[in-house]
Amino acid sequence: MLSYLTRSRLSFIVCHNRTRGRTIAAWLLGILLSLSGPFLPGQDWPQLLGVHRDGSSPEHAPLATQWPPELEVAWQAGLGSGLGGPAIVGDRVFILHRQEDQELLEATDMASGRSLWRRDWPASYRASYNPDDGPRCVPTIAQGKAVCYGAAGDLSCVDIHSGELLWHRRLRAEYAAADGYFGAGSAPLVVKDLIVVCLGGKQAGIIGLDLHSGKTRWTATRYDASYAAPIAIDEHTALVVTRLRTVLLDLRDGTVLAEISFGSRGPTVNAATPIAVGEGQFLMTASYGVGSTLLHVQPPKLNELFRGSELLSSQYNTPVLVDRQVLGIHGREDVGVASLRALDLEQRQIVWEQADFGTAHLIRVGSHQVLVLSLDGTLTLLDGRAQKFQPLAHSRLPRGTYRALPALSAGRLLVRQSDDQAGSSQLLCVPLPLQASP
Repeated sequence: MLSYLTRSRLSFIVCHNRTRGRTIAAWLLGILLSLSGPFLPGQDWPQLLGVHRDGSSPEHAPLATQWPPELEVAWQAGLGSGLGGPAIVGDRVFILHRQEDQELLEATDMASGRSLWRRDWPASYRASYNPDDGPRCVPTIAQGKAVCYGAAGDLSCVDIHSGELLWHRRLRAEYAAADGYFGAGSAPLVVKDLIVVCLGGKQAGIIGLDLHSGKTRWTATRYDASYAAPIAIDEHTALVVTRLRTVLLDLRDGTVLAEISFGSRGPTVNAATPIAVGEGQFLMTASYGVGSTLLHVQPPKLNELFRGSELLSSQYNTPVLVDRQVLGIHGREDVGVASLRALDLEQRQIVWEQADFGTAHLIRVGSHQVLVLSLDGTLTLLDGRAQKFQPLAHSRLPRGTYRALPALSAGRLLVRQSDDQAGSSQLLCVPLPLQASP
């Protein structure tokens, strides 16, 4: 698996032609960042949860542990509604949002925050449980293309260099899929030239499409959709969490190789993405009494190693792996009770717990640091190997709601700050304090 993921990393690298002005702007930003530590070469964050869909950043220069009370914002850019986070490839940031009756993919210059281009298409989603009517997904960038999944279940493919709309399909309308509680929100997976979408249609619970043409290659199951993202096991198989079942798929023809139950009926969601926690082992988690399930995946087999509701029950935050410990959120945003936990999966034990921490997104930085972004904009830096909760640093971002997934590249944190009342948001670029070179 690791060798495949390493090889697949190359498919996300996209080279861009830089104008002289943009090159100078990037150079100046590098000088500014170097004042607080070494400037890192840019690392792509091309999809939800980064290169490997596990919340890990490949950047090696550690973050400093001396932080000011509030971090400075390098730039901010206005956005419409939406709950999806940014993707980063090369010197560009890509994010989905909605303005009036149009959904948009916007490309922004990483150095300056200047909008480079926008591509729009009609928006038809009507909000229900959550008042935000914008797209929920992070764009998936592969082979010079941005695959965009909108809140109404429309799938669009855009050239990331020119902004040209290459193709557009109304998948949920075509395959009779319901909106669910919060609209469509499972970020598409791209493996080679195949797109995998957890659609939730009665005629296509899961669908495989050609990246270049948008044509359907296969359909599988009739299961309702989840908000968790599919993950690749290898170049021929994927693990897909649906509303009530988790399936192992053969990507060549959509054959269901194996499946298990995972989920709970009623007003519930599966929203945290499975992560690799060992050789062939994957951890899934959900709230609503579902808890955690540890799987051993050896295609075509799918074996359940552990299932329990007390170890970790995350409503929508994906945990991260640090050495042999898993850090994650246990609890729910909607009931206001959530703690931060570190787990020893081998012993099936809680190593430590910080009660009333609240919901938060986690990014593993390098080998062992963990950056935690809370819903209210509090940033906490931890050593993920620690045997107790002992923050290395604290700081705050500007006031707002930070529900969208963050992205990290070249020591810069890209976050979406939302105003739930106004139905608008801002994209913020925040340089993080970096540890000085010895």
